[in-house]
Parts: sequence; C-alpha cells; structure tokens
Amino acid sequence: MALFKTPPIHASDDDWNLYSHQSGEMLIPHLVDFLTEHFSYKPRYVTLKIWRNGPTVSAYTRKYDLYFRLFLRPRDFWPRECLILARLMFEEQRAGHGRRLVEMLTKLAPEFGYKFLAIECANKNAAAFGASMGFTSYENGRHWVGSIDEIQRVLSAKYEKTN
Repeated sequence: MALFKTPPIHASDDDWNLYSHQSGEMLIPHLVDFLTEHFSYKPRYVTLKIWRNGPTVSAYTRKYDLYFRLFLRPRDFWPRECLILARLMFEEQRAGHGRRLVEMLTKLAPEFGYKFLAIECANKNAAAFGASMGFTSYENGRHWVGSIDEIQRVLSAKYEKTN
C-alpha cells in the first residue's frame, strides 16, 4: 500500500488525520525491520509487540519502549509536518540505538513527508540526546524539535569524525 500524497500544509484536520493514520500503518514494517535487526528478536515477535492507535505507533519489549505520534495539530514549537518521539527508551543506553533509529527516521522522511522530528517531554537523557543530534530546545528543555536537514547535517558530521 503506497502512501497518499502528503496533504498541503493548510489542509483540513480531517485530511491530516487520515494521512497520519495511514502513515502510522506504513511505519510499522520499517520499525519491525529496524527492531529485528538491532535487538535479535524474530520479526513475528516484534510485530506482536507493536501497536497502532490512530496517529500513534508504539513498540514495547524488555529491551525498548518507543512511542511515536505522526502529523498532529501544530503547536507553538512543532509544525504539522512532524514525527514526534513521545517515548524513546532503550534498556541498553549509550549503545547507539537512538542514533540509528534517528538515522532511519531521517532516511524515511521524504517517503512519509515529515520535515521535522520532535522529542516530547524530554527527561535529562532525552534532552542530552536531542541536543547532540541538532534539535532545538523549547519550554526550558522540556521539548526538542529538529529539522530533518539539520539532523542529517549533524549525523553526517558525526560520521565524518569517526572515519
């Protein structure tokens, strides 16, 4: 199933809601591939541990707890064309899982039509992660938003430093 065309920025909430539901469904196979590759679970198990409810997708096991929201109504600091990382937790910290997930999400951005990633209600670790990935802080570090272009620039610079 191919995605519909991304709605115009000023399209109705109903159009964006339909698109966010469809995008959530289309994100699941990409998430299954990522999680099976990085956490040595079988695809069937990972698929059973992923839920979609409207514009949200969540994945939970002992090793990770992820919760995404897609294309919600814009707020003061995040635009409509945004994939929100509402929960981003890995049992094994500082192992590169978050960076690899963000890399995957930036690569998928053109296909899905989001131009920003946001971290919602960041704790200390998520705030440090957002700052290191080129996100901008809002509400005294509670929320972080980064354009796909800026995040890709930071990821490229990090990659160049390691080579």
